[in-house]
Amino acid sequence: MNGPSSPRPARPMSIKEITNAAEDFEFRTTIPFKYWARSADTLFQEATFALQDRDIRKAYQMLWRHSVLVLSHLKTHPDAKLPENKALTKPLFKRQQEEVFGLLESLKPQIDRDYDEWQQMNASQKKAEPEKRPSSYDEFAARDPTLSGNAKILDAADNQELAVSLAQRDFKRRDAARKATRQAGVSEEEEQERRKGGRWEDWEQFGNPAAAVATDEDEIRRQIEATRRRLDGTDGGRQEDTRTSRAPIPPPRPPPPSYSYHYPSISRPRAVEWDSAPLEPKRTFTPSLPQPPKPPKEDFTILRQELDAAPPSRPGKEPLLSYIPPPTPDSVHRDVPELPAKEEIMPPPSAKERLTFRPAAYLENGDPIRPVFLPTQLREAFLNIAADNTRKGLEMCGILCGRPVNNALFINCLLIPQQKSTPDTCETENESAMLDYCINEDLLMVGWIHTHPTQTCFMSSRDLHTQAGYQVMMPESIAIVCSPRHQPSYAISPLPPESELT
Repeated sequence: MNGPSSPRPARPMSIKEITNAAEDFEFRTTIPFKYWARSADTLFQEATFALQDRDIRKAYQMLWRHSVLVLSHLKTHPDAKLPENKALTKPLFKRQQEEVFGLLESLKPQIDRDYDEWQQMNASQKKAEPEKRPSSYDEFAARDPTLSGNAKILDAADNQELAVSLAQRDFKRRDAARKATRQAGVSEEEEQERRKGGRWEDWEQFGNPAAAVATDEDEIRRQIEATRRRLDGTDGGRQEDTRTSRAPIPPPRPPPPSYSYHYPSISRPRAVEWDSAPLEPKRTFTPSLPQPPKPPKEDFTILRQELDAAPPSRPGKEPLLSYIPPPTPDSVHRDVPELPAKEEIMPPPSAKERLTFRPAAYLENGDPIRPVFLPTQLREAFLNIAADNTRKGLEMCGILCGRPVNNALFINCLLIPQQKSTPDTCETENESAMLDYCINEDLLMVGWIHTHPTQTCFMSSRDLHTQAGYQVMMPESIAIVCSPRHQPSYAISPLPPESELT
């Protein structure tokens, strides 16, 4: 549903409303099982991004939908019992048990508290009418968890520069934090475990260089002391035989490089000895040397006569040819330009207020269609990479990756996966490596791009099935078809959500 008109509802959504919205999706068994498994990963990533944006209701909705998909729907798929699909399901169940349930329990009290506070503040208002199916943009927006609560809503189309600026700032922050953690010696596996485990209070220190340095120095100090005790044989009062040790002792970290600094030398201070005797000027006599003769006395008579002489006469005053009076205050004020009118500057959101961009539209089930930002050089860069395959008449595909920032999707990465190409198809391979890369780099698969080296721009039946897999849990996913030898040379083709694939 298009046509946003009102800003937003102030009422936060309740747990019941969020769970009802999360369960409202269609599980199509015609879509391959691997796409549904990938959708579960996407839902968990979406929840992680929402938590970082302090959008707890959106995070709860994604986690609840993840639970419904993993626990209820996946087992009903016709291909669920295939060995390769069982291998995909196992880590999903493990994540559900170890992480998703705990996150749901931790978010529920805050959501209930926000809803109860709103009810107490609006107790005098009339009770809500019986729930009915929304039909307009405003009605869908009233049930959007991202737009509910304390959020400042903006239109991305009218604030494109602001949206790009916020995205660039977010990318730099994430990249700097990831670089700091890896420089601090944290592996990618431990990094992901810390994020998924909800250890946000410990995680913050890795974004602080001073805290990271302090932690590293403490660890080095402990390892040096432990190594010294082992070498001295004083660890616990006895020295163990290394041959009977069950686990190898990790070598201590190398100490930080020592730097010698050359400072300027300063003379050492000395105590000053004071003499109580009165100070007298020292006199030195040199009798061997004759004293110089005294100069003759000057004659002050001539000097006196010069002083008594009459002073010279003053020169006469000459009239000025022209005189320009200084400017009066009135003339000064007349020459000053007028001050420009004050422009209304949008105040920044408060600390507790979230900044979010309104969706461009809504699906019939209430899922939002968020704005998507594409780099202008994306298509040209991909065609340069695919030039060799195009000359050979072979297709090539790439994955469009990005991140959600303030309820908008920003594509900032073109991933070329391992693939098997033919003149009419291109099939990705080793998709697990592709997923691992996206998780490690905090990226979502927002869509895909591929070439038609000999055909025009259109979506084949195979392309439609592939695109359906992308849009299962992310309706904003896009497919870009490039046909360098025909006009038009490209097309962006989102799949209509109501279409049925056979």
